[in-house]
Amino acid sequence: MPPSTVAPAGVKAEVESLFDSLALEYVRSRERQFSFVCQKRIVIDMLGGSRGRVLEAGCGPGIMLPDLLAMGFEVQAIDISSEMLRRARQLMHGHPLAARCRIGLGDLERLPFPDGFFDAVLAMGVLEYLPDYAQALRETSRVLKPGGVAVFTAPNRVSSYHLARRAYVSLKRLARTALRRRSMPGMAHNPCVPWTLDRQLEAAGLSKEASRACNFIFFPLKELHDRASDALNRTLLPLAATPLAPFLGAQYIVKVRKNAWPSASSV
Repeated sequence: MPPSTVAPAGVKAEVESLFDSLALEYVRSRERQFSFVCQKRIVIDMLGGSRGRVLEAGCGPGIMLPDLLAMGFEVQAIDISSEMLRRARQLMHGHPLAARCRIGLGDLERLPFPDGFFDAVLAMGVLEYLPDYAQALRETSRVLKPGGVAVFTAPNRVSSYHLARRAYVSLKRLARTALRRRSMPGMAHNPCVPWTLDRQLEAAGLSKEASRACNFIFFPLKELHDRASDALNRTLLPLAATPLAPFLGAQYIVKVRKNAWPSASSV
């Protein structure tokens, strides 16, 4: 097994601070965003048929928890943001199935659970905040039972939106440098390359069963006219099942199953 590369403490603290500040915005608007609605439908479909214990890593304010409970899961929800967890507990307070849900601090790269503890793992919007995915994928594999499933969502680096936006940001940075202006610091994201992520999952003992791409947005339309962007996104949604999807969909969603026997690359 290759050596573990865990995100430095400073990176974790930066992510925690970011999501503490975003918690209220997520509560107010996240569930109504069309991009999230699309992801949620695909994720629930991919988890369909699974039962038992599920770990939701990066649960945020708990938007997915009622759905996971309604599917019959016993839910363990974790996040590194204390404020997100506070909001999740508020959401679940008084819920008729709250006794089947535990919420607490946790880190996908250092999971405080025994081997083979979960039947399913869900991580939506977590991987992109890690400099390296490998340790998180190994931890996911470790806590899954043989035959258990995991579903990940991550921004798609090779989508037209991310390629165009990254080119624009690079040109803007060059212009600032030429004019000797200081750029504002920003948190670095690490979007996935779908076929590279598939190989990393396989190396961790997680075999791909299905994948979809969604969120068909384009730069700079998304930034200039959000309503028009959402309308186009809805129109292009049927592309999710076509070979074009990994190049146009800004979000990649993949379902994997833990191998019954360790792969040669994961031992």
